[in-house]
Amino acid sequence: MPDDITAPLGRAFTATLNRLRGAMREPLSTLPVSLGPPDIGLLQFLLNTPGATPQCLARHQARDKAQLTRKIKALEAQGLIRREADPDDGRKVRLFLSEQGQAMADAAEQIRRAAFAELLQGLSRSEQEQLLGLLQKCQQPLE
Repeated sequence: MPDDITAPLGRAFTATLNRLRGAMREPLSTLPVSLGPPDIGLLQFLLNTPGATPQCLARHQARDKAQLTRKIKALEAQGLIRREADPDDGRKVRLFLSEQGQAMADAAEQIRRAAFAELLQGLSRSEQEQLLGLLQKCQQPLE
């Protein structure tokens, strides 16, 4: 890719992410617990992957273990997730959503979907599918 396009692409991508976060900030503030966009991703991952290890979560979230450990402790203190010893290896920990965590994950997902719908409203279905394909292609070298 020519270097002359990477800078404006980077700025456009960053601006889009910032607008998405902004669109989610107000609705997220109405939830009974304090959640930010990274928290939503973490809760959604545990909703779809119950019993994940912190290491698996760190890889998926592309975060270092220390940062993720702090986030897990904060979400646990809010009563959204719980830790359980791995039945096969007591040294390992498995993470699960609590009932409240599941309810918050569901509510946050609705907020996220609404924000994405607002963000994408100017694109046709075909353009949205094209964007999805391009974003998936962009992720491949990073995996």
